[in-house]
Amino acid sequence: MSTRIPPEVWDRIFEIATHVPYILIPEIFDKSTLIGDEYNDVYLPALEDAFATKRNLVLVCKQWWHLATRYLYRALLIDDRHLPTLLSIWSTLQSYANGNGAVPGAKPLGWWTERLDVAFCGTAAGEARLADVIMCLPNLAIVHLDFGIRLIDHASISRSIANALRQAASSLRVLDWSTWSSDPAVLLIVREFLAELPRLCILRCDYMPWMDGVIPPNILSSVTTFSVQKMLITEGDIPVESRPGDRRVSLREVIISAGQNGLESWTVFMRLYGTFLTSVHLKMYDGYWDVLFHPLAMIKQSCPNIRRLTLSLIDFSYLTRDTLSLPPIEYLGVNMLEMFHDKMESESLFSALAILKDTLPTLRVVQLTYPDNVDRLLTVYQEVAIEALETDLAECPFRIEDHNGNLLLERLKDVVEPFCYLKYLFQSADAFD
Repeated sequence: MSTRIPPEVWDRIFEIATHVPYILIPEIFDKSTLIGDEYNDVYLPALEDAFATKRNLVLVCKQWWHLATRYLYRALLIDDRHLPTLLSIWSTLQSYANGNGAVPGAKPLGWWTERLDVAFCGTAAGEARLADVIMCLPNLAIVHLDFGIRLIDHASISRSIANALRQAASSLRVLDWSTWSSDPAVLLIVREFLAELPRLCILRCDYMPWMDGVIPPNILSSVTTFSVQKMLITEGDIPVESRPGDRRVSLREVIISAGQNGLESWTVFMRLYGTFLTSVHLKMYDGYWDVLFHPLAMIKQSCPNIRRLTLSLIDFSYLTRDTLSLPPIEYLGVNMLEMFHDKMESESLFSALAILKDTLPTLRVVQLTYPDNVDRLLTVYQEVAIEALETDLAECPFRIEDHNGNLLLERLKDVVEPFCYLKYLFQSADAFD
């Protein structure tokens, strides 16, 4: 009996062995509300780890090389600080594009690349080779650009990358353009490039590309999720004829980085687009709880159709009865940007959920969206979490989930030794007697 495994079976094995969740189309759309630093902190390390597996697979034998290479090049991580690696990637892609090393009739390696993550610090040689690499990737769907904050000539690299990416314009679905530049010349390059992306769905920028606050019709008709770190617009800049009106608007989700600065611009933005939104992610970086009240009031007033709200906070103590006057949402995502430092922070989280149990009848799901927060509850503050979930939240009408959608209480039961959990239940029963 032959034990030879058919190539299509190997192909499926390689796909499973190298899979990283939520990094490719369509899975990435499930994490659209986290696009940015939170998404990158969680999923890029997993993507880097997967490269080790992929490299090992293609080195086993010639057959595995031809079967597994597409998975090796499906997602590329490029850092111009490692110039030899960048040069090696370019050389390999160019060689296969010219037909050298490939099986006759096979597609070039760059044809398989769906995702590109770039960390660029500004070397001239790196800029030239980076543009050459991108030119070999005609089917890119996801691009994440992270330019060094000390980069001097943002305009030069922005122009080079935008020109190179134009050959993949029809396939690009997700663009994270983290350039850290408000230079008008750079913003002009970004605006011109965005005008050529007919299928773009998720857009993240550090600075609002349209300084008058008006998003062009071609962007409004395709982009569903929009994230911007810094926005500076005034209502006086916006002519009546430029407002959305009855135009087709696909925008349904925005990610707001708000604090003591920039709220006025976001208020103007929400007056323009708030009625279209069903999901808002609010990131709060300033350190006073009362700062949270004003953007939540803005969202409640401007977004009558909102159903999903995510809050990224410095501290869960911001979640008080005064600030938790929320719109009638069905989903609430919460995370703390810093690691839990003491028991009080976890207690603040569950106290807030107890308030919502009595004040927000529409709520169906509360999710802890940041894995580090979940890990702290599972490893350090199990007793606090179990006590809250089994007492104050015992008859809670909404699910309380971890970042993967699992019930938090079930996760706690899995990590806490069974006899410890039973001991806690007996102690609780005695306390109620």
